[in-house]
Amino acid sequence: MKTEAGKSDCMDGGMSYKVGAMWKSEDCYTCYCGKVTAICCTDYSQVPDVPSNCEAIFDKRLCKYKVYSKDNPDILCEV
Repeated sequence: MKTEAGKSDCMDGGMSYKVGAMWKSEDCYTCYCGKVTAICCTDYSQVPDVPSNCEAIFDKRLCKYKVYSKDNPDILCEV
């Protein structure tokens, strides 16, 4: 994320955003274009506590972690 000297737009991934604009980045951040710089915060929670027989996988499309059984990745674990 950056603002260019002399310009009031913010740039992210080749896209230009006007001051005051909000958007969700490809990396699951919610961003706001301010007058001086862009401010971005994660749009997902931290990795949950995972039982030893499970593993956490980040779903970029949904911007959240899913926890699956190591023995059968089709089964979601309770966390």
